Amino acid sequence: MSYYCAVCNGMELLECACPVCGHPAQDEGKLSDFYGPYSPYRNIDDLKLTNGFIDLEQHICVHSIYCPECGRSSAQPVRETNQLH
Repeated sequence: MSYYCAVCNGMELLECACPVCGHPAQDEGKLSDFYGPYSPYRNIDDLKLTNGFIDLEQHICVHSIYCPECGRSSAQPVRETNQLH
C-alpha cells in the first residue's frame, strides 16, 4: 500500500506551535531535503531508512519547522495517509 504526505503534496497546511515558545511555527518542508545537495532528488523511502527516525514503519513524514518569534528550528512529524482526499 502506498502512503503519502498531504502537506508535501499541497493538500493540507502544516499548522503547529513552536515547541520552545508556543508561537506559530512555519513549515520549511521535509527535513530530509536539508541533508545534502542531492537529498531532494533521492527516493523518499531510501532516505527514511538512514535518517535515524522510525518514520518508514510508522508512515510519518518529518518536516522542518522554524519559529520566527524565537528563531528556533525543530522537527515536526506529520502522519502520512493512504486515503484519497
